[in-house]
Amino acid sequence: MKIRYMLLAGGIDKKGIVRELTGILKKYDFNIEDSSMAMLRRTFSVIMLLSHDGRPDEEGFRKQLAVFSKKFRMTAGISRIAEAEMREYSAGGRTYDISISGADKPGIVNAVAEELFRAGANIIGLETKSSERVTPHAYYMFLEAAVPAPLKPERLKKNLEKLGKKNGVHVSISEVAKEIL
Repeated sequence: MKIRYMLLAGGIDKKGIVRELTGILKKYDFNIEDSSMAMLRRTFSVIMLLSHDGRPDEEGFRKQLAVFSKKFRMTAGISRIAEAEMREYSAGGRTYDISISGADKPGIVNAVAEELFRAGANIIGLETKSSERVTPHAYYMFLEAAVPAPLKPERLKKNLEKLGKKNGVHVSISEVAKEIL
């Protein structure tokens, strides 16, 4: 029986983190099904969906993960995920790429998330970047959102552009071709 786990880790970046962590996963026979790793300035973070085909030595693995965490001064944890929750996500509507750019200020992510929530959309990907190299600081946000079929794309675009003007950012939205998904 396949057992799934979610692993999260993060801390100050150092060479060898990925090598060491994946070595531990290999030692305990975990398979990395999906993962995302990111460098945020000088910090490193990773999220992994893991699977195991048997009954892993959870106690031994957690001890090794604690040694890893101490060695790399990272926070790391793992939790079991119920199989019933692991079906691949399907929105049943359209998927859009949304780009936001402008001057950095608090509240932009929340404003966009609120608008998408009110529209019935689900954010399925989100990345933000800011740069202090220019004044005012530049801000970029890239989202992928699953939008229910009844929602008219023109209405969503109009509402996001209105939100952009209110927050002083430029908004771009485009539908993702179904063939890509």
